[in-house]
Amino acid sequence: MSKNWSPGNNVKEVAEDVFFVEGPAVNWTILRRSKKFTLVDTGYPGNWPLLQSSIEYLGLAMENATAVLLTHGHSDHIGNAARLSAMGIPVFADAAELPNVRREILEQVGVKDFGLRILHPRLGAWAFHAVRAGGLSDVAVPGVEAITQEVLDGLPGRPQLISCTGHTSGHAAFLVPSAMAVITGDALITGHAVSPACGPQLLPAVFHHKPAEAKTSAETLRKLDVRHVLPGHGPLMETPDGITDLVSDGSYPPFG
Repeated sequence: MSKNWSPGNNVKEVAEDVFFVEGPAVNWTILRRSKKFTLVDTGYPGNWPLLQSSIEYLGLAMENATAVLLTHGHSDHIGNAARLSAMGIPVFADAAELPNVRREILEQVGVKDFGLRILHPRLGAWAFHAVRAGGLSDVAVPGVEAITQEVLDGLPGRPQLISCTGHTSGHAAFLVPSAMAVITGDALITGHAVSPACGPQLLPAVFHHKPAEAKTSAETLRKLDVRHVLPGHGPLMETPDGITDLVSDGSYPPFG
C-alpha cells in the first residue's frame, strides 16, 4: 500500500501491550494480552497487508483476535471488518452505529458532495488515495453486534466506551485506563491529508453528520485526564499535561 510503510517504523508501543499503528492515511490500535488481542478499527480494504503485517510484527496471529471494535462505520475504519467477521472474529460497534456499519444507512461524505472544492490539491489527493485504497468498496458488516460493557470488560486492554456522537450518530471513542490513553477515531484527530495543521483538531464540518455535536464530543475528549491520544488520523500524540486547546476547527481552505 505504501512503499515507505513498515511495522518497525509505524507500530508504536504507547504503554505495556498497547500499540498504535499509523497507516498511510488511517490508523488502528492493537491491545494485546499474551497471544490474544483486541483490534480497534481495521483501515481501508487496501490496508489488509499492512494490518496483517502489524499484527504479525507483535508476534500475534489474526485468528487469535478476541474482538474487533469499531469507532464508527466509515469505509476507512471498517474496510477489513467483514473479512475478519467471516473468520469468526466478533465485530462490535456502538448500538447507534450499527445501521452505518451494516450499510443500512450511510452517514459518510462522498466525492460528489465536495463539488468544485475537489479541485483543491489537498482534497483531491486525499480523494484519489481513498479511492485507490478501496474506499468505494462494499464494506458492509452484516454480523456486527452492539458493544456492552460486559463484553469490553472481558477483552484485552479492557477498554471503556465513550460516546462521541456528531461525526456519525454512534461514533465511539475508547478509553484505556491502564495506559491513560484514549482511542479517538475521527472525533478528535491530530492530522489529515486535507488539513494544513498538526495537533489536536476537528475535521472540516462537511465530514461530520452533525457538526455541532462533533464539536461537543471533541470537548468531552479534551477534558479527559489522559497521557496518550491515539487518533484515527494523524500521528500519536503525547499529552503529559492533558489534551490542549484544538489547533483547528477544520475551517481552512477549501472548507472555510
